[in-house]
Amino acid sequence: MATLALLLAATVTAAPLTLDDALAAAAKRNAELTIARLDQEAAATDVRLSYQGVLPRLDLNAAFGRQFQGEQQQVNVVPNETPPPDFVRIPVTYPANDFGAHQLGVAATWTVFDGLASWKLIESSRTRSAAARRLVDESALRVAFEVTRRFYEVVKQQRALEVRRETAALSAELVERADALFSAGRGTKADTFSARVNLGNDRIAVRTQAAELERARAELAIVLGLTSTAGLEVVPPGIVTGPLVPAQQELPPIAALLAEARRGRPVLAARKLTGEAGDLEIARARGAWWPVLGLQASYQKAAPELGGDFGLLGDPTTQYVAVTQVTLAWNLFAGGATRAGVQRAEVDARRAWALLEQEEQTVAAEVIVAREAVAALGDTVATVQENVKASEAALRLARERLDAGVGSQLEIRDATVKLSEARLAWVRTVVDLVVARADLNRAVGGSL
Repeated sequence: MATLALLLAATVTAAPLTLDDALAAAAKRNAELTIARLDQEAAATDVRLSYQGVLPRLDLNAAFGRQFQGEQQQVNVVPNETPPPDFVRIPVTYPANDFGAHQLGVAATWTVFDGLASWKLIESSRTRSAAARRLVDESALRVAFEVTRRFYEVVKQQRALEVRRETAALSAELVERADALFSAGRGTKADTFSARVNLGNDRIAVRTQAAELERARAELAIVLGLTSTAGLEVVPPGIVTGPLVPAQQELPPIAALLAEARRGRPVLAARKLTGEAGDLEIARARGAWWPVLGLQASYQKAAPELGGDFGLLGDPTTQYVAVTQVTLAWNLFAGGATRAGVQRAEVDARRAWALLEQEEQTVAAEVIVAREAVAALGDTVATVQENVKASEAALRLARERLDAGVGSQLEIRDATVKLSEARLAWVRTVVDLVVARADLNRAVGGSL
């Protein structure tokens, strides 16, 4: 496992990650997915274990040893040979001795009928195993969305850092302009001080933004299963680097999305299967009302010697006891445990179905919120693009006015700040739109 981590870390540091690379890495290393898969394996093991109630059991037992007895005295009561007739006690002394004590046997048991409790356990275990598989699918959906969200969060913070650096570079240029204008007698000393303060603030913003970028990288590393952010770089997709956002597809109506979520969301299928397993557990608990009918057969051989006709390993038709029998056990009263077991199973089943209803409400809310987020962000993209264009034009105009001697450093600074805000808003809107679409895709089960 450590070797795999080192290899993956080497891959990460060798080249920047694309979104597909990040998704592939998370599929192999993400802790949540690993836990979900282990839960699925445990459920599959429970299915195999559940068959023990309907299959026969065969046990082999053996013992090889020697028994040692010390000198012993035993009092025997015997009739008195002389009249009057009565009994006398005669002590008998036995010397110390030892002899072999060997046993070999085989026993088979098979429960023929137990109120169908064992068969219901098999059905319940199979249903829970199917639910565990669907929960793996749900975890895969959730992890894929988290990878996408955190990946684009790194992209957003990277782009924001670039904008902050561009703003700081413009502020540095304004410092040079202010110094030049002051030297030429066309500006004031206050303008030079103001320009330097603005530059300092922009550099602070750059440093703060760099810390935000590192935080985003750390969160991405966690979901990828990495322990370090060293060399963790991402490749921004073209949708957030291009000057224009691709045309947005029309969103399906909310009713269609909700219907798709009910069909395709794995967590809903898992909750339904859990409810069905709960109903089967009720039937299994009711099996305790019935008698248990079984078959038993055993062969047991004991001998003081291993060899010879009467030895343990000798003639199998000697020195043995064999038993075959039909057994019937019917518990008539167990202190109310049987009724309580049925009631507990009924409560657990009702709880499972209530959780399904709650999950359906949660999924519906997720779909509605995600669709509204996509619609709102899609409606604002065009406005954000226009704001960037207008801010760029305003900055050009402010520079031209300053060069013509009719503008001021304040106009330049105001235009610079607005351009920075417009660019940051564009980055946030585009990235949030992509993430919102990914969230909507997760909410409906990954079918968009």
